[in-house]
Amino acid sequence: MKHILHGFTLIEMAVVLVILAFLLGTLLMPMSVQMTQQKIRNTQQRLAELKETLIGFAIDQGRLPCPASTTNGLETTGCDDNTEGYFPWRTLSLNIKQDAWGHPFRYRVDTPYSKSFDFPNSPDTSSQLRIRDRHDPPNNLINESLNSNVVAIIFSQGQHELSSIHEEENRDADNIYIQGEYVENQFDDFLIWLPKTILINRLVAAGKWQAPSP
Repeated sequence: MKHILHGFTLIEMAVVLVILAFLLGTLLMPMSVQMTQQKIRNTQQRLAELKETLIGFAIDQGRLPCPASTTNGLETTGCDDNTEGYFPWRTLSLNIKQDAWGHPFRYRVDTPYSKSFDFPNSPDTSSQLRIRDRHDPPNNLINESLNSNVVAIIFSQGQHELSSIHEEENRDADNIYIQGEYVENQFDDFLIWLPKTILINRLVAAGKWQAPSP
């Protein structure tokens, strides 16, 4: 009786080697690095949920909330273009108070969009909020037009308050904010922003805003 022995094909061996390399890399990665990456993912997920809840609030209330002046999460009464504060988590009935490092989220809103949406067409922004990528030249902004497309900004100041020029830009309360990937000891802010176009489209889809006539 003949016994037929089957060996691994080259493709099967390649798959096994890839899996082993992945497992080995995970085991060799320092625990502190793994924890940092998990906190980054958690913070980004929380930011995405805050943004979605912000849109839901606008659909329900007909405006965006003002920032909270303290970490109690209650929005202030009225706000202007120079008002940056904490994310109003309590006003939005959320329990997301902090990023994964235990720091409160920061928040800023464009004034016309913090008021009742009683406009036949989308109002112009007035705060001229600008977003710049960390790798771009200082004058290369995502929104170059006079009428900025940014109506709200939410961001985490990350694990450390670093002294880099990019992180200082996110703390000087002007109208320019920096976004970029995490770089240890250089940049650990995490920023998400709400474009006017997305907000208006969601309001129109929910029947809360009449689409402009063609």
